[in-house]
Amino acid sequence: MHECTWRPEFIRTLPFFSQQSDAEFSRLLPSVRSRSFPARACILPSGAIPDGLYVLVSGRVRLVHQDQDGRALIAEIFGPRELFGEMGLVDGTASPVSVISAEDCEVVFIPRAAAVESLSTSYAAAMSLLRISLDRLCKAHRQWANLALTPVYGRVAQVLVANGHEAEGEWHVDVGSEQIAAMVGASREMVSRVLRCMIEKHLVRRYKRKLIVIEYDALNASIPSNNVAAAPSRSSVPA
Repeated sequence: MHECTWRPEFIRTLPFFSQQSDAEFSRLLPSVRSRSFPARACILPSGAIPDGLYVLVSGRVRLVHQDQDGRALIAEIFGPRELFGEMGLVDGTASPVSVISAEDCEVVFIPRAAAVESLSTSYAAAMSLLRISLDRLCKAHRQWANLALTPVYGRVAQVLVANGHEAEGEWHVDVGSEQIAAMVGASREMVSRVLRCMIEKHLVRRYKRKLIVIEYDALNASIPSNNVAAAPSRSSVPA
């Protein structure tokens, strides 16, 4: 980890900061730090009490559950302008997940004491953080329902259509087989069998160890209707 510098004008646009008055932001700004982490760095280990609030500026982080045998489940992936560490602000709750950088990341960090003081004096900032927490709770409930109600094939299909980008008329998946297995709660062997099936159906192809969705709409349609977080049709996915 090393320190980096961001202008106050930019920090002012980020979640949590943008809800504050000019006076509240001015009081908080001297406590704000900016940091960068290399890929695969453990920013916040599971079981540790967060030492403050983190807001992603660039890069992505994975929220990972891991057991004693090394098996992992990726609970969520956060990108720029998303925050984490909020669970430790109110009562010092330990983090239930490890937060690991998926790539080089830059974050804005607010020490716990400064963040708590800001929440106690800024109704707008407190409500903003509450809305974020409630949204995440609802999303977690949907994810639990998907794990319980959706077959592995449907869960893999959902990950493929929800984690990628469009290039040259095809959907390039941003995660590999190991990450997919961790995201759907299945073994790598099971995920490999599902991917082979999709390849045989000409829905997906491999190119230089990357997965490319050939038939996006057909793959999206294969997600069972009981899946509560199915991806939109490709026509609504921005290029």
